[in-house]
Amino acid sequence: MLHGIPLLVLILIVSTIAVSALIWSMRRLKLRAQFLVLLGLGLMIGFLFLILVQLPDFPRWLGISLITIVFVASQFGVRIFLRSLKNE
Repeated sequence: MLHGIPLLVLILIVSTIAVSALIWSMRRLKLRAQFLVLLGLGLMIGFLFLILVQLPDFPRWLGISLITIVFVASQFGVRIFLRSLKNE
């Protein structure tokens, strides 16, 4: 069983892969689904901010890394969404 820092690094890697795969697959989704993905990313950023503020034991480096990953990915998601919207 993993404990401590290796588990947190594993969470960071898995979440990076998951968000990247979600953004990469957005091109094939319909506009409504793309909008829901962007809405979910926005909610995820808000939830991560809430965790950082409310849980003093939560590692700051992990929270900041997750927020950065989601924020950067949302920029690419918005770009894909706007291109799809322009093509419709």
